[in-house]
Amino acid sequence: MKVFPERLQGELERSTTLPSAFLIAGPERLLVEEACDAVRSAARQQQVSERIRLSAERGFSWNELTQSTETGSLFASTRLVEVRLPTGKPGADGGKALRQWFEQPRDDVLMLICDQWELAQEKSAWFKVVEQHGVFVPCWSVKPARLPDWISQRLKSRGLTADKETSRYLARRLEGNLLAAAQEVERLALLMPGEHLSLEQVRQAVADHARFDSFRLVELVLAGQPGAALRCIRGLKESDTPQPAVLWALGNELNLAAQIAARSSNESIQAIFKEFRVWSSRQGPIQALIHRHGAARLKLAMARLSRLDRISKGQLQGNFWIELEQLCTELASEASGIAA
Repeated sequence: MKVFPERLQGELERSTTLPSAFLIAGPERLLVEEACDAVRSAARQQQVSERIRLSAERGFSWNELTQSTETGSLFASTRLVEVRLPTGKPGADGGKALRQWFEQPRDDVLMLICDQWELAQEKSAWFKVVEQHGVFVPCWSVKPARLPDWISQRLKSRGLTADKETSRYLARRLEGNLLAAAQEVERLALLMPGEHLSLEQVRQAVADHARFDSFRLVELVLAGQPGAALRCIRGLKESDTPQPAVLWALGNELNLAAQIAARSSNESIQAIFKEFRVWSSRQGPIQALIHRHGAARLKLAMARLSRLDRISKGQLQGNFWIELEQLCTELASEASGIAA
C-alpha cells in the first residue's frame, strides 16, 4: 500500500495494529526522517519498545538481518527492525533476503529506510513483496508549485494560519528548502503562537534570517546548490554579517566532512557518523559533498578556508567575499576539482 508522507500519521492513528513492514524512501531527508519518527512513535504506543538497527552499506552481509532476529526478545514479543539502505538498492542478496523475510510468519516489524530512490526500483521483485505486506512511503521533494500549500499545512499543524499570499512569500524566501521551511515555521510558532499570520507580520519576523544566515549557507553548499549559495553570500555581505561568523559555521562542517572522507575508505562510514554523533538528517548531505569532491579536494578546500580566516583577520591581503563565493560555488558544484 502506498501512503504519502502527509497522510502517514493519520493512517497510523486509525490502525489498531502495525503493518508488518514499512518502506520509507526518497531524496527529501526531512520527509524521510519525519516518516521514520512517526512509525517509531506508533510502535511505542503499541508497546513495541525494542529497536534493532542495521545499515546495509558496503560490506554488509544480509545474513545479519535474520541472525539479529532469530532469537526472541527478552523484553517484547514484537521488535522494530530498522534497515537503512544508503543507495536504495539491496542488490541480489538483499532482494532475496527481503523476499525470504516474508515467507515465514513473524511478529517483528521491518522498516526499510532508503536514502536514495529511483522509480525503476518500484518494478523490482523485492519492492513488490514489501509493498504487498506493508506500507510504502515515497518521500519526493516538494515541487515549487506545491510548496506554498505544504507551508500552509505545516503552519496549521503548529496552530497557525496564513493566507495564500503569505505562504507564497515564505516559499519564495526559502527557495524550496524544506528543512529551512520547517525550521522557519517552528520559529514563527514560538514567536506568534496560535495567531493568523499577516504578510507584514511574517516579513518583519522572517527578515533575512531564513535566507541569509551562515547556517543556511552551509545547507546550500552541502545540498549542491551553487546559485542559491552565491545569493546567500551576497545577502550575508549586504547585511554586514561578521566574516568570522560566516567562516565558523562553514569551517565546522567542512572540517567534519574532510575527516570523514579521509577515514571512510578504510572504515564504515556509519560507524564514523556514530563516533562523531552526526544526526541522521545531516548524514546524506555530508555524504553528497564527499562524493562530489573526495578527501583530497576537501583538504584543499580547508586550506583555502584557512586563507579566508587570515584575510578576515587582516593577516593577508585579498577580497574575502569574492574568494568565499568562489570556494562555496565550487564546493556546491559537480566541478572537476577545487583549485589550491
